Amino acid sequence: MEIIIRKIGNTGVCVELPMCSATPLVRLWKERMVTDLLLTAFSNRPATFVCVNPAPAAIAYEFPYQLVVSGGNSYLVIIMAGCEYQDLVKIGESADMTQGLLTVVAGTDNYQFKNYFPDTDEAFLQAKDELFLCSPDGYRVYWLNANREYSEILDAINDIAAFYELVTVY
Repeated sequence: MEIIIRKIGNTGVCVELPMCSATPLVRLWKERMVTDLLLTAFSNRPATFVCVNPAPAAIAYEFPYQLVVSGGNSYLVIIMAGCEYQDLVKIGESADMTQGLLTVVAGTDNYQFKNYFPDTDEAFLQAKDELFLCSPDGYRVYWLNANREYSEILDAINDIAAFYELVTVY
């Protein structure tokens, strides 16, 4: 299987995952790829996790959260001073993450909720914060305004893909 990597802005990336997610192996691979990218992006860093219009079983309820209502939407906000491995794995493997209902924002003092769930290419380019999110269809992972050089991001993605014996295409 192959994944496609697209550059977004100077330090952003979109990783397009295989569309054939009907098989359990591919679904598991996608989940692991998202989780590994999330670990690469936010391990031991402060971050804010924002879940939009949470369902009763949303992963955000498993952490200390704040409920915020803004612009007709409700958000569960989780603030982590330093993201730990087990928390990132739990979040990365959640349906909320893979369905685009949860966004990770670098830092702990951000409250621009309407900007955390971009839905057009233009909105992705206008994002100012470092964001990590999946598309609602689960086939794309976005890491916008990353805290590292684009070449470092590509190296990290290639390392993860190599581990799962996948092919990357630019």
